Amino acid sequence: MFRGIVTAAAAAFLLTAGAASAELAQWNQERVAKYGEELAVATQALKEALDDVGIQNFAQQNAMYQVKDTVEILHRTAGGLAEALKSGKGREETMPRYRRLKSLQRDAQEEGRSADIPESVFEKVFAAGSALIKLAPYYEEDQPPKTE
Repeated sequence: MFRGIVTAAAAAFLLTAGAASAELAQWNQERVAKYGEELAVATQALKEALDDVGIQNFAQQNAMYQVKDTVEILHRTAGGLAEALKSGKGREETMPRYRRLKSLQRDAQEEGRSADIPESVFEKVFAAGSALIKLAPYYEEDQPPKTE
């Protein structure tokens, strides 16, 4: 049952992410910094929610440890992105962190399929996914952003 929920959550995230990145947004440092901070807060809440989950069976132990570790790294990377944006670093300077976040997000989704993650954690998953989606239009790689 939990794996089905993870798959549904991943599918919803991917559909929304595709829609969000279809149109390139004009770079707005203040707005992007706000979204970066929102992502850092959301990944902290997700990390805490996963930390509160006990290992339900020995067979799932390794999968849950992997998810927790990946989310910990995701949170640290999100915090670094938020700090860089807050200090005034622009798109080009923060692009490597954004790419790393996207890679970690994909890793967490894949690892989450193997772990029994309780439904109570999915609210936090969606909040983190939503915050990452808000950043996507500013980091569109196909075209350089328009400047104000």
